[in-house]
Parts: sequence; structure tokens; C-alpha cells
Amino acid sequence: MDNEAEKRWNFVPIHQKYQREYFDCGYPVLNDYLKKYARQNHEKGIAKTFIAISQSEPLKIEGYYTVSASVIEFDSLPKSYQKGMPTYPIPALLIGKLAVDNSVKGQGLGGELLVDALFRAVKASQEIGIFAVRVDAIDLRAKEFYLKYEFIPFQDQPLSLFLPMKTIFREFIQFLFSDKREEKS
Repeated sequence: MDNEAEKRWNFVPIHQKYQREYFDCGYPVLNDYLKKYARQNHEKGIAKTFIAISQSEPLKIEGYYTVSASVIEFDSLPKSYQKGMPTYPIPALLIGKLAVDNSVKGQGLGGELLVDALFRAVKASQEIGIFAVRVDAIDLRAKEFYLKYEFIPFQDQPLSLFLPMKTIFREFIQFLFSDKREEKS
């Protein structure tokens, strides 16, 4: 999106001024986290929470995700990824929660939240070691969402997946170059 006016949502750190009480994604555990724990965990540095707010309702939270440091156990990696990897825990960034309010489901916000989280992973990986981004899907429907974005299931945890930074870099580079080609035409 080249034009700021085309941008539907802004992604910002959680703050007390934003309306959390009306958020409903259909999963009570994700609703409760946002309402009761997200801001406190953000301020304590346990997990950083980023929220999606729209241009038209700048105080209403329409979606959110959390990120924190994590590890991937060597034995969890599929055999094809174990070659050349250390057998000790491998550094990762965890997207611990990702949720979209029912009022905006089906409008692409889930994908945009994910892209924003992956962009933060790219920025963080310039300063610290991150092999991959990992997620623990809440259910099979959420797992299917991540599979669409090339996440790879762990071999020993059916709802846990990862996306190597190498893949993320490749996708962002392709996106940037396709964006540049469109600008020239």
C-alpha cells in the first residue's frame, strides 16, 4: 500500500486509552487475555501486544497479536530441518496470540496482523539471533490459517508451527521488488 489513505488499519502498541472491553473474537481465552492481561504483560516485558485500530474508529481494538522471545527444541523440528542445526534450544520469536474481532472477520485483518508481526521479527533479527517465528495455534482452524502462510508444523506438537526467517526474508524481498515494479509501470 503506497498511499496512506489506502491503509485500513494502524498497528500500535497497546495503551490504556484503547477500548478493550467490547473486543470479541469468539474465543473467550483470547478475549480475556486482551481485557485482563495484555497491557500489564506489555508493560512488564512479558509479551508485547500490538493492536489494530481503524482510521474510522481510532479507539476501538479490531485485532491484536502478542510477541515474545521463545525457543524451538531441536527434536521438535522436522527431520529435513535438523541437519546442520545445533541440538540445544534454537532462538525464535513467538506469536503467542493473534485475534480478530468478529465485527471485522473476513476482511483480511488476520493476514495483516500476521504480516506486521513478521515485519517486527525481521527488524528484531537484525539485532538478535532468531531462526524462526513460531506459533501455537489455538485450534485446527487457526492452524489452517498459518499453513496458508507457509508455516511448517513441528513433528511432535500438532498445533505448533514455525516459519524460518529465511522464508520470511524471501517473501518480504519478493513483495518489495514487486511493489517497486508496480511503481515504475
